[in-house]
Amino acid sequence: MPRFLLAFMLLNLSALAQAEIVVENAYVRAPPPGGEVGAAYMLLRNTAKDAVALVGAQSSAAHQVTLHSSMNHNGMMHMMTTSSLSIPAQGALVLKSGGAHLMLEELEGTLEPGGDVALTLHFDDGSSVSIQAPVRSVLDE
Repeated sequence: MPRFLLAFMLLNLSALAQAEIVVENAYVRAPPPGGEVGAAYMLLRNTAKDAVALVGAQSSAAHQVTLHSSMNHNGMMHMMTTSSLSIPAQGALVLKSGGAHLMLEELEGTLEPGGDVALTLHFDDGSSVSIQAPVRSVLDE
């Protein structure tokens, strides 16, 4: 079998092994005036037969995008950075206020309601998904 054919087949097999993530209802919350961080929320639906984890994100709107989870500790809500967020096979992960979410840190400019933010989500299987998320005011939620 020619090498190029073997390489083509291996590339196609690796593509089949990657999760298929569908992003729904994505938006970025604009910070209050003078605020330096934004937050991104969405529903991530995993249509594959294997679990996958969100392991990172990038945006041209921020120097850094971090994954956060929230937990109740002795009656107080705490937000903490995490290295990954799991999405079960044939399941979903909701990124929402008060729960898991993305933080856009060191913003490049002002996030204005009505604008859009480009986000690229990275998963532990090597796949990525790029989206445009509208910017909303906290008053619009």
